[in-house]
Amino acid sequence: MAALEGKSLMRKASFILATALGLLGPVGCFAQSSGDWLPQSGVKSPYSPLAVPTMLKPLPMSLTELLNKGFKVISTTDYSGQGVLLTIEGRKQTVLCVLTAPNPQTDQNVPTSRCWALN
Repeated sequence: MAALEGKSLMRKASFILATALGLLGPVGCFAQSSGDWLPQSGVKSPYSPLAVPTMLKPLPMSLTELLNKGFKVISTTDYSGQGVLLTIEGRKQTVLCVLTAPNPQTDQNVPTSRCWALN
């Protein structure tokens, strides 16, 4: 009986691991920055989107404050060597934040963040 329970637990653990890898594998591919692979606006292509005005409302809160309020990081990417661009979600809101590390070559000696609400 104990051997059957051990095999059942092993199968469950294997299934959970395979499922997690199957779900997380594609996310890693999307998170990588490999140049601008999206179709450009204004290009004559059936896949070219229109450039539509989009709200970017500056938020007076830091990334730390938003995370402390329950926002969760859903993606990150390098921001042109200037920091990290994060997409976070919480309270039915999607927010873009740029996190900039301290730079001893400039006057910036503490990490800073700038955030904008998309909705």
